[in-house]
Amino acid sequence: MALLGFFLFVFLLGSIPFGLLISRYWLKIDIRRQGSGNIGMTNVMRVGGKLPGILTFVLDFGKGSVAVLLAQTYFPASETDPGTQLIILSTAGIAVVCGHVFSVFLRFKGGKGISTLFGVLAALQLNIGICAALVWVGVFMWKRISSLSAITMLAVLPWLFLLIPWLQNETPVWPMFFLFLLLSSLLIFKHRENIQRLLKGQEGQLSSNNKSQ
Repeated sequence: MALLGFFLFVFLLGSIPFGLLISRYWLKIDIRRQGSGNIGMTNVMRVGGKLPGILTFVLDFGKGSVAVLLAQTYFPASETDPGTQLIILSTAGIAVVCGHVFSVFLRFKGGKGISTLFGVLAALQLNIGICAALVWVGVFMWKRISSLSAITMLAVLPWLFLLIPWLQNETPVWPMFFLFLLLSSLLIFKHRENIQRLLKGQEGQLSSNNKSQ
């Protein structure tokens, strides 16, 4: 029961729409009515400039990391089987990302979860997080399209939970692979409109409004 309560708490933590709050109280606009309508870093940066965009990323990233760190605190390895703890931490990470994607404060609508996911990975498996970030950065440097970078990273991410342990001569934690396979599939589905625009050659490159830089 305590575990379910904790997952509910981190889901609510993930639901805090930082991009919307920043746009409303800093930029004096409703970001849902601007640009792509998304509350995440990319749209905030495109509409409001680099500083609001970066702050949105930091806060969304932070809630992902905090969720995993709280899980480590309340379900320590000293009191929990290591394999079970990894599953609990992974589930907490998935719960906070799903809270961002299906925010209870926005009638179960939200962002696409990439910044929060990176925060989860940084606290959960830093080496996997770094590899995922390198994939994102590599694709972005090539095409300058944020959504393409995210989709590519999501397609690669679950397999890193198998590849990295194999390279380190360790046994993969298969439940983590399947959990992040499901999460990646969900987030790719959330990018379905971006995929349609990419296929039509209509997806724009990331640029920022200069007014808030």
